[in-house]
Parts: sequence; C-alpha cells; structure tokens
Amino acid sequence: MIRWMNKILPAIALCLIFPSCKNEEKKGLIPLKTFSRIMYEVHLADGLLSSSVIRNQYYARDSIANYRDIAESHGYTKEALDRTMKYYFTKEPKKFIKIYDNTIATLTEMELRLEEEMAVMPPLAGGMWKGQPEYHFSGLPDTNRISFDHIFHSPGIYSIKFTLTLHPADQSVNPCMTGSLCPADSLADRECEFFRGPVYLKDGQAHTYIFPIRISGRLPVLFRGRLLDFENRPGGHPRYGTVENISFTLSSSVL
Repeated sequence: MIRWMNKILPAIALCLIFPSCKNEEKKGLIPLKTFSRIMYEVHLADGLLSSSVIRNQYYARDSIANYRDIAESHGYTKEALDRTMKYYFTKEPKKFIKIYDNTIATLTEMELRLEEEMAVMPPLAGGMWKGQPEYHFSGLPDTNRISFDHIFHSPGIYSIKFTLTLHPADQSVNPCMTGSLCPADSLADRECEFFRGPVYLKDGQAHTYIFPIRISGRLPVLFRGRLLDFENRPGGHPRYGTVENISFTLSSSVL
C-alpha cells in the first residue's frame, strides 16, 4: 500500500502545478468509469518504469508523455486528465479515495499473483547481463572485445562475474577488463571515470573473476565496459579461450 501511495503523490503534484488544472469547472471532466481505468493504467505504468530494463529503454522520454499517451488512448487529452484529477481531489475527495482504493486493491492483487509466479520460477543466472551466455575463441583471428553497457538509476554496489579460460597460445596482448563511468546526460571524457582491471592469466585453466562497480553520487550513470579488452593493433590475432558463467548483478543496495 505504501509503495503505491508513494507513486500517486507525484502525479497529484504534477496536476496541481499544471495550468490546465486551474480550471475547476466540472465541464469537460472524464467520465468516472473511464477516469478510474486511466488512474489504474497510470499507476501500472509507474510500476513498470521502476524496472531498470524498461526504464533504460524509455530513458530519453519525458515522463509526462506517458500520462498523455494513456489519456489519449481513451480519447481524452492530458489537460482533461489534469482537470478531472484536480476536480475529484479537491471537490469530491471521497470519490477520489474510493477510486484510489480500488486501484490499489487491483494492483495489490496483481502484485501478489506475480510474486507467487516468480517464487516458482528459476532465477536468471545472468541478471542484468544482455550479451551471450558464453563466448568461445578457437584460434581464428578475432577482434571481439565483448563490449556492453548499462545505465544505472539507483546507487549500490554491482558486480560483474565470469569464468575465463585463456590458453598460452592466445595472442591477445595484455588481455583485461576495461570500462568507464559517465553521467548519462553528458558523455564528455572530462566527466568520465576510466578503469582497467588486472591482466588475465594465460595458463589454460578456468579462473573466476569478479569486478565490483560502485554507483553513487550523480545519477543516472552510464557504464560502458569491455569484458575482454587487449592492446593488439587492429587486424585480428589468433585467440584461444572461453568466457562463460557471465553475470551482472546488484551485490548490495547499501553503500
């Protein structure tokens, strides 16, 4: 209940500051049944956008546009939604509370069903990792550095973990992991923090590597990394090895 209450307050605040909300006349209000459905979809959209995967996809999109799209899908404008919300919030608060309670009840029921379904599902081994589950290098010239990126919206300590086997015949020079952290709204090099991991072993044995990434301060932050970087000149060199058991997860939300 508290989580969903935290989501409705920003929506109300937006309504109160928009000029279109100043019109308190009942004319032009969205019908109560449709308004209830729109409120449900607004809360559902807010919940979906709390997912990092979905939020990263729609990062550049104005959050107000989401409310506008929902209202327009029902044949009404964002201004009509603002006006209706302001009217029920200020003139008929009992009806507004009833709409809110019904929305919370529906979303809570949905959340409980999802939690029950998730409880019986096996966890995703790779977490936030979006690349292939494993990579093989069989002696052919190859320039693949296994590049990846991720936008962080929440602080915490994240970890990249994988098992790497490199054979002595591998010709990549000083293979290691490299990466950079930059404010997502500014990719200027002067604002980026670059790092380079230790050189990987080339002994034909499987080694597990763990790289912690501390996210704090200015958010959102864009992380760009290369799991298997090297110093060879362009052109490709014979490589022998395997990268597997890759995971990218949140280790701790407490800094």
